Amino acid sequence: MNRGSRVRLLIRQAADVPTGDDAWLAPAERAELARFRIDKRRHEWRLGRWTAKHLLASELQLDRATMTLARIEVHPAADGAPEPFLDTSPLDLSLSLSHSAGTAVAALADAGTALGCDIELIRALRRGTVERHFTAAERSMLENVEPHDWAVRGTLIWTAKESALKALREGLRIDTRAVEVTTAFDGPAGRWRALSITHLPDARAFHGWWRRIGDFILSVAADPAAEPPRDERA
Repeated sequence: MNRGSRVRLLIRQAADVPTGDDAWLAPAERAELARFRIDKRRHEWRLGRWTAKHLLASELQLDRATMTLARIEVHPAADGAPEPFLDTSPLDLSLSLSHSAGTAVAALADAGTALGCDIELIRALRRGTVERHFTAAERSMLENVEPHDWAVRGTLIWTAKESALKALREGLRIDTRAVEVTTAFDGPAGRWRALSITHLPDARAFHGWWRRIGDFILSVAADPAAEPPRDERA
């Protein structure tokens, strides 16, 4: 493992985001927000940006004043991956974002790290979804388990896949069966547990971590390998 790799995480809730005030967004971000016509999508986008900006401010040792946050921008690259800027200049950092059911996570790593994170509310996946999106080895991990374990394991596998697909900068544009998850499901509750994800076409390996947080599963994938993520308190 590359002991020098660091992943920093920050989790925020929808209630943390100020309502009716977008002064913490840069002008270009406010223009991007204005293009959303569905309230749910607007709320998710604002929550993701709020979380990312606070994590970046912590990394850059900046305060969290409104005008300072407005100097920090996050814009999608051509492939859709989020890219961070300060005063319109790109930052040499890897950033990943995810949100689910009013909770968002931002992950940050050193430049050159292929990074992806995902958070999902634990739910029982439809068996048809599992058949279409999971490999045979992944489906075997769901055999002969109780309904609650089915939901937890299925959600974990899905989040790990999403994390790896984000690290590949592909997202759901490619077949989810192109990546295969290996992990153990037992261990201390609430603690980080290791997982691995392999991009099957080229055997590229991503080292990952996952943990359960209440009713959510959070996972992170990185290449090169990273130590367990560090939770920020920004």
